[in-house]
Amino acid sequence: MDVAAATRSEPGDAGNGEVLSPFWLVSNRVECEEASALSRKVLGRSVARERIGAGLALPFDARCCLTMRPDIGLMSCFDPAPQWIWPGAEIEGRRHVLVRPADGRVVIEQAGRRVALKAREAVVLALEPDTRFSMVQIGRMDLISLDAARLPMLTEGGATGLMRPVPRGNRGLQVLAHYGALLLRGMMPLHSTVLQGLAIDHVHDLVGVMLADRSTPMPFAAGDRRAGRLMAIKADIEARLERRDLSIDMLARLHGVSSRAIQKLFETEARTFSDYVLERRLERAWHRLVMEEANGATISSVAFEVGFGDLSYFNRSFRKRFGRSPSQVRADQS
Repeated sequence: MDVAAATRSEPGDAGNGEVLSPFWLVSNRVECEEASALSRKVLGRSVARERIGAGLALPFDARCCLTMRPDIGLMSCFDPAPQWIWPGAEIEGRRHVLVRPADGRVVIEQAGRRVALKAREAVVLALEPDTRFSMVQIGRMDLISLDAARLPMLTEGGATGLMRPVPRGNRGLQVLAHYGALLLRGMMPLHSTVLQGLAIDHVHDLVGVMLADRSTPMPFAAGDRRAGRLMAIKADIEARLERRDLSIDMLARLHGVSSRAIQKLFETEARTFSDYVLERRLERAWHRLVMEEANGATISSVAFEVGFGDLSYFNRSFRKRFGRSPSQVRADQS
């Protein structure tokens, strides 16, 4: 299959290795306009496009995949095929992967064993030829390639954690999902080989915590359930903060509740949904203005990348929140 790559990767800084950044692999079945629309939806911006060699097949026969350059083993595959058989090749010398459907459900069959996953559940499996995936209403499959040298439990003691579903309520899995999302969207400035190595270590540590915790999540009291729901909503806001179409209705549909129910959750903190989103966008803008000076990001590009559609509104809100303009904050770092 001919595959085109869209990337915003840039050379490294001061000899510290390549800057870690999102990198798209896009099937030749996807037109430029569709690829740009998806990039804006996921990353909040379009990226440059370049052609790479033919014969590269995307996992799950997906239409496009978001990964990282340099590669740290994370990948999100969008619009996978209903049926797919793993070709048997390892991922860059690694034999183990974590698979997690973001929505829908998937059935995985391997060597006479079968596991079914619902949305946001996960499983770790050893790669074998003819592993079969049957996917229903899945828009995105998340994939992490794992190094057994960092996770001895993958090969020791009969590897009892393999091919066993991990529930979405697993604490390690929840942290892993949000940490991976931050990395894949380029929200963490891991601009050195040392920091990138630490990120890989963190991912493997979280997988280890996930596999070690086989307890059933305890039921919550009513107040705890509300707090847990609010935390989950905030996490989903964080993962979608750069999207200009982020709205309370979007989150309500995602969580299967009414918009008023979400608003009432935020009222327990004496604020509104809109207030919270604005606060988080401004805080992320501050962070980017401080951390991205070396990349030459303009104030307008920072505003648009954190979800603002109006530069004047961004400048007014920023000054009101921090008492200084974005340009003054930027100047303080020079």
